[in-house]
Amino acid sequence: MLNRMEQDVFREIGNIGAAHAATALSTLLGQPVEIEVPSADLEGFSTIIERVGGAETYTAGALLRFSGDIKASLLFLMPLKDAEKLVSQLLQQPFQFFSEHHALGVSAWEEIGNILIGAYARSISDWLDLSVHVTVPASAFDMVGAILEVALLESTKFGNMAVYIDTRLSSSGNDLNGHLLLLPEEGAFDSVFQRLGVDIDG
Repeated sequence: MLNRMEQDVFREIGNIGAAHAATALSTLLGQPVEIEVPSADLEGFSTIIERVGGAETYTAGALLRFSGDIKASLLFLMPLKDAEKLVSQLLQQPFQFFSEHHALGVSAWEEIGNILIGAYARSISDWLDLSVHVTVPASAFDMVGAILEVALLESTKFGNMAVYIDTRLSSSGNDLNGHLLLLPEEGAFDSVFQRLGVDIDG
């Protein structure tokens, strides 16, 4: 578990990223978008899987890796039905993944995912005054368990755990659930915590 000060840092990162993402998504969709971050904490993958709906729940994912002053990965997950609602808004027509228009929806989701996790990456860089280099986000559409297996291949500080940032979106009357996972490499945030006066041993 993270201590209270570490939780506050990651929740603040989540809040700043949410504000950036909401503004960018509102512009993209042409409609107001609100994003809330109720909590941020260190969670085991088994708990995260249950929060997302179970290992066999189909999910849309977007993964971004960054390097520089810190090395980590960001993985954003959204239940497939919720992702379809967002994509439908962008395409301005009803949409379902794995249909004849799947490729069009994948392209739209990649644009949405780029905005969402790109905003969180920028919030980490800007708020913490870090030099961060990001990759182009990769998308995935699979069961939660399969997507997290890929995330486990990354060398992380917490093993089969991740900093879980609960993310709730609202747009056009749709209440959507998102799940942002931050997977830092060993010692990635130690200097950041020290700079902020956070007791990393507390």
